Amino acid sequence: MRFYFVIAIGSLLASCAAPEKSSPDPSSPAEALYQAVERAAEDSKAGAILEVEGCGLSFREASGVANRKTGAPMPVDEQLRIGSIGKLYTAAVIHKLAGDGLLDLDAPATVYLTEGQVDGVPNSDATVRQLLNHTSGVPDYYDTRSYLLTDWTQPITAERTLEVARRKSATNAPGASYAYSNTNYQILGLVAERATGESLGTLIAARLLEPLSLVETRYNTEHPGGTIHGYGTELRSNADTWKYAENTGADSGITATSSDLSKFLRALFLDGGEFTSIGKEMLADPVERDRPRQFAGPGAEILVSRSGTEFVGHTGDTFGYLSFAFAVPEYDATMVGQVTTNKNDVLAEFLISTATALEDACKSQ
Repeated sequence: MRFYFVIAIGSLLASCAAPEKSSPDPSSPAEALYQAVERAAEDSKAGAILEVEGCGLSFREASGVANRKTGAPMPVDEQLRIGSIGKLYTAAVIHKLAGDGLLDLDAPATVYLTEGQVDGVPNSDATVRQLLNHTSGVPDYYDTRSYLLTDWTQPITAERTLEVARRKSATNAPGASYAYSNTNYQILGLVAERATGESLGTLIAARLLEPLSLVETRYNTEHPGGTIHGYGTELRSNADTWKYAENTGADSGITATSSDLSKFLRALFLDGGEFTSIGKEMLADPVERDRPRQFAGPGAEILVSRSGTEFVGHTGDTFGYLSFAFAVPEYDATMVGQVTTNKNDVLAEFLISTATALEDACKSQ
């Protein structure tokens, strides 16, 4: 969810095809994946889960503990708090509405909003497309003040986040450059609701989850329950974060099992998927980000390894839960992972090991 995490992961993934250490034995890719998820759990001192599909692999495994206090094992089939990966769902709804003629991606977002909804928000006249690809210049609602003063046990709403944005300055002129902002997707949620008269949760369920039979995916479940606890905030590295509701709102409000998330990636980005026309729109005309081999389409991230392999999808960061979800169109594959810790370096290594093992498996076929 938060920008520094996305940049760190993207930078490391861009080099994943040429690691300093030797690559896993391509004759045993499953073993390399087992080692990756076990190492992630060990390094996080909490839990990890990994699901990889494609190139002869059908791998789903959890390791570590879901609750440090009780020692309960990490489950493999519970819904995960996936943070900004939820932006993929909001973006898909926006593109579906555009395809139905209910939205014009190149119209100002204010065309679809009620009077006063975004008054005082810098660059609120940016287009829908600029909000989708983070070139709007609308400031992010995350900053030091919001970290310290926000009650994170309460749901994230447009009303709360836009109030923060109103006291900040634009990062750039609309369309001038890329600057990641969670506020963009809060505004997009309002656009979708105003254009249809339906809540974003209803739109996600009716237009995405039901057609794809994603029965283990939810929107705006403040506390998913189950056994999975996350650990670590900006100020308290070992805090139990289960009680926080940072996994809510149009920019981060999806919870899903790894299997449901893998199905969604496949539907959007791999050949033969039910929503590949939408996925193509979410990747169309990508803009350069501020790190090598990183791009932003109007709805999804594109990360390119040094070997030229494209990983399309998103990363996610919510207190105590770090995640990645990428499809690899070249190999007709997907990879989804999470660690239940606020340690960026742990997930970075997890993602690199997973991506390297997957590429090795695919190249060995």
